Amino acid sequence: MMGATLLMIASMVMTACSSDDVEQQAVEVSLKTINEKGAYSNVFSNEENILFDLNIKNNTNDTITFAEPFLFELVHSFKLYSSSGAFIGYPFNGIDMLKLQDTFYYLMPFESRQWLCMYMTHQTEMDFKSPLESTRIKEPLSHGEYYLLYSLTLGKETKTGKIAFKIE
Repeated sequence: MMGATLLMIASMVMTACSSDDVEQQAVEVSLKTINEKGAYSNVFSNEENILFDLNIKNNTNDTITFAEPFLFELVHSFKLYSSSGAFIGYPFNGIDMLKLQDTFYYLMPFESRQWLCMYMTHQTEMDFKSPLESTRIKEPLSHGEYYLLYSLTLGKETKTGKIAFKIE
């Protein structure tokens, strides 16, 4: 009887700690790197264009309104560094305000948005639509390791992150 009670208590404790009970974040932000073939990768050649894939998801029943400075924050929120911590620059040049229109200032309940930005080292035939401009050719990154930091204010939350990649 005592053993059955202990087993039942242990089972209840394990159930209470299951991953299903982990509270979901109100706003999820993910950033990934994509190669020229359209596949997720974190290893690139030194003259390859690199796409940064930013996804933001609202997991709440509320509409999230972005602060007006968000547009300018978005341009300067992504900073590229070498593995030694030296600032390289920004992966893109600016924002095409006409493409954003009014829909950019809010994220409806359970809505997701995706923005792509290319670190462009040469002209490409890749067709992607994004308000994040990267039309100017940039100097290819030399061999080594790099990382991109971001900090975005979404509603009442500030999300920060880092993605590392390598140039071979």
